Amino acid sequence: MKKKMQMPHIFVILVSIAAIFAILTWIMPAGLYDRVLDPVTGREIVDPNSFHYVEKTPIGFIDFVSSYTAGFENAAGMIFMTLVVGGTFGIINELGIIPAALAAILKKFNSKQDMAIPFLIFIFAAFDTFMGAPELCMIFLPMILPLILNLGFDTMTAVAIVICGNCVGYTAGLGNPFTTIIAQKICQLPLYSGMWYRAIVFVVFFTATSLYVLRYARKVRRDPKSSLTYEADLERRAQKTEFAQDAKLSSRGKLAALFIVVCFCFNIFGVIRLGWDIAQMTGLFLLMSAGSGVIAGHSFSQTCRMFVSGAKDILQGALVMCFARTIAVIMTNSNTLDIIVHTLAEFASAFPPAIAILGIWIAGTLINFPINSGSGQMTAIMPIMSPLADLLHVSKQGAVLAAQFGDGWTNTLWPTNASYMATMAVAKVSWVDWIKFQFPLQGIWTVLSAVMLIIAQLIQLGPF
Repeated sequence: MKKKMQMPHIFVILVSIAAIFAILTWIMPAGLYDRVLDPVTGREIVDPNSFHYVEKTPIGFIDFVSSYTAGFENAAGMIFMTLVVGGTFGIINELGIIPAALAAILKKFNSKQDMAIPFLIFIFAAFDTFMGAPELCMIFLPMILPLILNLGFDTMTAVAIVICGNCVGYTAGLGNPFTTIIAQKICQLPLYSGMWYRAIVFVVFFTATSLYVLRYARKVRRDPKSSLTYEADLERRAQKTEFAQDAKLSSRGKLAALFIVVCFCFNIFGVIRLGWDIAQMTGLFLLMSAGSGVIAGHSFSQTCRMFVSGAKDILQGALVMCFARTIAVIMTNSNTLDIIVHTLAEFASAFPPAIAILGIWIAGTLINFPINSGSGQMTAIMPIMSPLADLLHVSKQGAVLAAQFGDGWTNTLWPTNASYMATMAVAKVSWVDWIKFQFPLQGIWTVLSAVMLIIAQLIQLGPF
């Protein structure tokens, strides 16, 4: 009997991509933009008129293997936050808060199970449109997976709810601090301006995404063997995917849940209004984990054990972030990253004025492969795209939206996206199977993006 070909481990895929880019550093020219301190944003940004070629600095074997340490250092804050959030949700789960919440959702949607899918997609989209934290996807997935399987769907549906919901919110970016706000600061736009149009974008893409995921989920429920994760789900159901449908919280458990909700809300407030970054968010999650355990009646030692257990469950996903981030490190160290940015900026400027905004979007989409950090991409390209928008008669607000689309939608496709790849690793879903599911939706997103951007160009989305 012929064996089914197995996909390589995610680490193998990411190392192979990094190796390809390392080889390219021996072939591609090297170039740099000068970085200057922007008094408006307080960040180092690119001087768009400063590009110049420099001597090649190709990546040798020792440089290649040591770049993984640099990749870890580069992503250290994000990796630590991921482990802390994993530990926090480990405590929340042990306290019975997650089972109780899932039981409540199941009860609410018991007679109309299909509606649980758009409901959950909306929750994740609404959360991330203001938090801009795709790193939390791998934490949310284990929370909803038992519920989705219990409703008769599959693991791919759960992964789609979390990743696609997150992507819709992150990309629409009503108040995303890591893309929308940084880009608006660089373009000197009023912060949160143009939100009315982003709200329309949010509704359009949420509706399309929900319908697509719902269509797949219904097909799986009718014919479980049509599932892209059929065999893995058989094993999951044979192990433990059930949860108590009558799960309830004690009085102290309810107090702990209230404390967690307050911390979550304050975290969102801190990101939006106080300018918090990963360090502050991580600190509040540490406070949340310790406080919730003690409030629920556990000792600090018991709380720590629950925390370590939760962090351990998410360790592989955290390491995937390191491997994915290494690709950007290799390109930065070889001075080939700015070459790509410069080439794509030239590409965008070649579009005719009527559809020039699409050039900025396509350039951002291609740049999103090597620069997968939203804040990193905005800091690198918006100082170039902002004056380019003036030359192309594209409003600054339209250019920001195009850059958001370029940074956002292909996050679900590019294997360099650390957070989503880590989420697939946690779910044990192969990247190839995910592409089979996601590619048609990506086509829908692409068409809708073009329409929304052309409308933004026609109305000269402002204030300027």
